[in-house]
Amino acid sequence: MSIANRDLFQALKTQASLAQAFGTMPGSTEEPHRLSPGDYIEAWHNGRLYHRGTVVKTVAGTDLFWLTDDTGSRRLLDMESMEIVTVDEPAAAPASQAPEPTPSATVTPISAYPMFHDGTQQIA
Repeated sequence: MSIANRDLFQALKTQASLAQAFGTMPGSTEEPHRLSPGDYIEAWHNGRLYHRGTVVKTVAGTDLFWLTDDTGSRRLLDMESMEIVTVDEPAAAPASQAPEPTPSATVTPISAYPMFHDGTQQIA
């Protein structure tokens, strides 16, 4: 992570902490957040899908929200930096039922005597 990205992320975390402590950012009016916990969203930037998951928590007075993505990771996202699209939650993939293996192996009895190509077991 570059220094600029790390500084931006730290600033976003600080902004979120202030908003949680004071309820809203100083000097801002109280507006309801455009997302609500439980919304399933996709976060796009420059035509590329970056994140997909469920909104866990919104930060009052900001465009910040916490997202749990499909991998289970928690992410802090900003609605101003990405295009957020609310979508229907994907249906769970049906569990594919593998057919039960049928015993198809044949058992050959082991002999103490070698078997020769002509089918006999005699040693001449």
